[in-house]
Amino acid sequence: MTDSTFADQPPEPISAPNPWARRWRGSGFEAAKRILFLSLLILAMMIPLGMVEGVVQERAQRKLDVIAEVGEQWGPLQAVSAPVLVIPYDTMEMRPKADGTELLTRIRHYATFLPAANHIVAKTKVEKRHKSIYEVLVYGADLTINGHFEAPDFTRWNVSPDQIYWNEASLAILLPGARALRSIDLSVDGKAQKVDAGLLPQHPRGQGLRADLDLGAGKPFDYSIKLALNGRDSLSIWPLGGQSEIDLSSDWPHPNFIGSPLPASREITKDGFSGHWSINHLATGIPLAWRDGEFSLDTAGMNVVGVALTEPGDVHQQTDRIVKYGMLVVALTFGTIFLMGLLKRDRVHLVQYLLIGAAISLFYLLLLSLAEQMSFGGAYLIASLVDIAIVATYAGATIRRFIGLLTGLILAALHGYMYVLLQMESYALLSGTIGLLLILVLTMVATRKVDWYAIGEDAAARA
Repeated sequence: MTDSTFADQPPEPISAPNPWARRWRGSGFEAAKRILFLSLLILAMMIPLGMVEGVVQERAQRKLDVIAEVGEQWGPLQAVSAPVLVIPYDTMEMRPKADGTELLTRIRHYATFLPAANHIVAKTKVEKRHKSIYEVLVYGADLTINGHFEAPDFTRWNVSPDQIYWNEASLAILLPGARALRSIDLSVDGKAQKVDAGLLPQHPRGQGLRADLDLGAGKPFDYSIKLALNGRDSLSIWPLGGQSEIDLSSDWPHPNFIGSPLPASREITKDGFSGHWSINHLATGIPLAWRDGEFSLDTAGMNVVGVALTEPGDVHQQTDRIVKYGMLVVALTFGTIFLMGLLKRDRVHLVQYLLIGAAISLFYLLLLSLAEQMSFGGAYLIASLVDIAIVATYAGATIRRFIGLLTGLILAALHGYMYVLLQMESYALLSGTIGLLLILVLTMVATRKVDWYAIGEDAAARA
């Protein structure tokens, strides 16, 4: 077969380019398709970020379990109150019999009195206990409670002195964490009193200690209580009494004052803190005296004042806050690569995006694992450097060296900015909003000369 044979055959017709295809490619459809692809890819990265956030929350819950476990061994969240005076008395009342008649019967009642004034001084010394990789804050507290009871007044209830059993009076001390009590001394008018465990049915609801008293003719008396106990996390005081003066101090420099009202005065230094409360019983809504059936003192609904020992820089809380910004980091990183690809006419494959997104996601996991072993600042620095190096090197080797360098700089700026946001409290939202506005302005400036309608037209011509 010769060349002339082919020469005799007519040439194959060349199909004309489809004007509709060029119209779609040149009318912004190609740009919309790429942006939609990028958006779906960013949303898909929520899956690994959500998995990382789940790990953070799981580790945080594990820490809470360890704190509760150590608390069971060392001491619970402690709450202490001034003592409550309970005095029995009898009344003669008509009670029905089985045959329908009534019989005059002696009935036992109880009257409860609060101290006219008391002064509670508590000093705590904080210790750090370690279990596995977790650190738990515990404390030992020494408390002194001094106060005064006025002579119990039964005339308001028309109870005569011969109906009152002064020798069966008792003091009740509300102390739910009595199992962590190290020692207690109680004295009434300078005389030591024996303290017994548990409260009786006539005492206020809850757990605590009691002491039997013989008040003689019902005279006023002073009392003094010294106790030492162990606890964790917080120390609360129930302000029971006509006027309660409360002073709390500790060697821990990071207090969180709890309850209502807040301390009238406080002082916080690097060596510890102190706070003072002055509370009148009118502010608590608790009367100074009542009979059974008139009022029930229930610790579950009582206001407390006190302090909780906060731990600044908790690694799980900070890591959780950082992970919540993960979607923003992924979006800005992918957006940088996408825009630079448009400007430099580079195409980035799906696999390249996924690998870069995986490196960003692993940054948070690396941060958590390092922060549990060392300081959060050091862990953040190491994890950031590793993440920046991996992403910048890979982008520079597979896409373009300039894009790799720019992506690394963007990541470094983002990690630094996120760390600064972590240190802020009052201005975190404002700073974050300003940062987002700045990023939006920079994006507008970088794309101000991009012809979105022309994207894909050169590729169609080459085809």
